[in-house]
Amino acid sequence: MHWIVKLSRHKAGSEKSLAIEKGTVSDEDRRFVVAWLSRPKHLLTLAILATIVFAVWHVYSKRSEVSLTIPVPADLDRLDPQLRAYLQEKLDWVREKPHDTNRQATLGIVYAANGLWERARDAFRNVEQLDPNQPLASMYVAVATQELGDLAEAVRMYRDLTLRFPDFAPGYYRLGDASLRAGEVAQAEAAFGRLIALAPKEWRGYAGLGDVKLRVGQYAEAAQELQQAIQLAPDEKMAHHLLGLACRGLGRKQGAEMELSRGLNAEHYPMPDAWSVTAAQHMNLLPDLFDMAKHYSTTGNPAKAVEILERALKFHPGDKGVMNHLAAAYNQSGQPQKARELLLRAIQNDDRNLPAYIGLSYSCAALGASNDAIAYASRAIELGTNNPQSYMAKANALLAAERDTEALAALESAYRCDPRSADIQMTMGDVCLQNLDRQTDALEHYQLAVNLNPALVSAHVRIAQLHIERGAQSEALKAIQTIRKIAPENPALPLLEDRVNKLASPKNNRD
Repeated sequence: MHWIVKLSRHKAGSEKSLAIEKGTVSDEDRRFVVAWLSRPKHLLTLAILATIVFAVWHVYSKRSEVSLTIPVPADLDRLDPQLRAYLQEKLDWVREKPHDTNRQATLGIVYAANGLWERARDAFRNVEQLDPNQPLASMYVAVATQELGDLAEAVRMYRDLTLRFPDFAPGYYRLGDASLRAGEVAQAEAAFGRLIALAPKEWRGYAGLGDVKLRVGQYAEAAQELQQAIQLAPDEKMAHHLLGLACRGLGRKQGAEMELSRGLNAEHYPMPDAWSVTAAQHMNLLPDLFDMAKHYSTTGNPAKAVEILERALKFHPGDKGVMNHLAAAYNQSGQPQKARELLLRAIQNDDRNLPAYIGLSYSCAALGASNDAIAYASRAIELGTNNPQSYMAKANALLAAERDTEALAALESAYRCDPRSADIQMTMGDVCLQNLDRQTDALEHYQLAVNLNPALVSAHVRIAQLHIERGAQSEALKAIQTIRKIAPENPALPLLEDRVNKLASPKNNRD
């Protein structure tokens, strides 16, 4: 570590900076510095500076004395090739500076992100040795312990963590969550209460308290806490799911159905922290890469999905899953020709590759090759007669060929394969409305869609529009009220409200 001392003095109205570096200070300036340092009023400053230098030197010297073993998976050579290459790169990086806490912590997150929890725990323990005052290190040792199956020990470690670091909010979240899993409800309640005090904008504190109240049958109190969580995070499915359970406990059947629908397929995500937010960039296992690519595609960034999957293909050149997912990303990013070329290679290797035929159908439809699109979809149906996606592909191909009635029949077949799919009913309604001008049939499909999924906003919007066009004010208002409740920021809402108000105006009634 190089220390550069900069001093300033005024000379003839100008400021001159001096750097004490070998070969950069003149004799005149050196004499000035010596004289300046000799002045008594600067002795305290020098003492403080010396203390700081000594403290830093002491910390670094102690850190360098710590004996560390860099954790390496015993089966490194047998791991997935993409993961193995990434781990080797990070291990080399850590070996360059083994006493660097950031590098050890990063290695721990790399292992954790790829499910190698034993080695992750070893790396986090190294960080504990290097920096005992870093609460994240101790927390992640406990997280790894929990992931390795020792919940009781993890709870004890989280409890110790909160005693050592009483203002560390993520520690209280982990203690509350693990305590709930262990059935220690009172401890969980105290932990979530402290989390709310430390992080009042964190929805998980209120959701955790709501979960606690649910477990002891206090449904009204649970609903209150969970409504606060949803106010902070309207799109968090887990909070909606828990609120649905609370509504069910209170006998509010309609509210329960709505909230449970909004919380469908809820997943558990821990409270983020400075280390966890970096985990995604270190994921290298194929299932995780597929999920990441799907997320980017569905959130409007298919180019990022393509980037992730093209890299995966370099490590897995013949993998069917990678090829199929990459082709889907190509289609979604407006590159159907690339998708088609890739999938033709895929079916050469396996002529029973069902997802490849579905993807080929979509690629050909996008390229204007309707006959090929229909043929590939028909082949997919032969391979998977009970697969709704095969019929959806055929419906898409028939719509591209302007064979709308046949497309609707294909969608009906898809729905028979998946009678719980609100999305298929929604698509059927759109075909009836936009392609076949069958408003009554469209309204029936949209109503079926909201029966299956009461939180499907797009269906409620269509229902409101159709009722307004038919002059059914009360039915339109009912749909609008539902939209206002579940999606108050939906851009269609003010337009619908304006139209229904005009429908109810005296002038309109006279007309």
